[in-house]
Amino acid sequence: MTAIRLMLVDDHAVLREGLRFMLHNEDQIEVVAEASDGAEALELLNGEAPGVDVVLMDVKMPHLDGLETLRELREVRPELPVIILSMYDDPGYVEEAIRNGASGYLLKTVGADELARAVEAAYDGSGYLQAEITKPVLRRFASSPASQTDITLSGREREVLQLIADGMSTKQAATELNISESTVKTYLRTLFDKLGAEHRAHAVALAIRHRIIE
Repeated sequence: MTAIRLMLVDDHAVLREGLRFMLHNEDQIEVVAEASDGAEALELLNGEAPGVDVVLMDVKMPHLDGLETLRELREVRPELPVIILSMYDDPGYVEEAIRNGASGYLLKTVGADELARAVEAAYDGSGYLQAEITKPVLRRFASSPASQTDITLSGREREVLQLIADGMSTKQAATELNISESTVKTYLRTLFDKLGAEHRAHAVALAIRHRIIE
């Protein structure tokens, strides 16, 4: 398997170094580019680093922050998966990131294994939403009127969606439900169609908004 080419975007060099160290044993992921803010990232992606497969980007940066950069990237590189990395679990950031095309959202407390899973999921087109992110989002929606929806899911589809929302990978969900990975992927494709979602993170966000999962 060819290594996934990753770009790190954060204004703190120490954090970028820490992320590189976290991923140094992951043969399937190679850090090929770094930027200290969104403007530099856009310049590199349009020039010296066009071959990047996934971007891992902080949400709070000087000059051009993560959300603004994400909006610009959607215009020029809509196919490029971007994972937002943040110290904030504020539901507003999560919602805006997903709405603007983020393929995932992670907290800076994420461990190495989960970081690698998120990068792989984004590369595969699945996206990734860290389980801890769903908790503040759920609290926010718990205090607001329920969204009306005519989306109907089977019991198994709800089980798959809940496990994905809990942070499980496709393989872990398959083991939990005692079904094959390919079957889980089939369920996910059906869920994406029913929810109108582009990837797993988007599906989870929509399901939470419509009170389909808890």
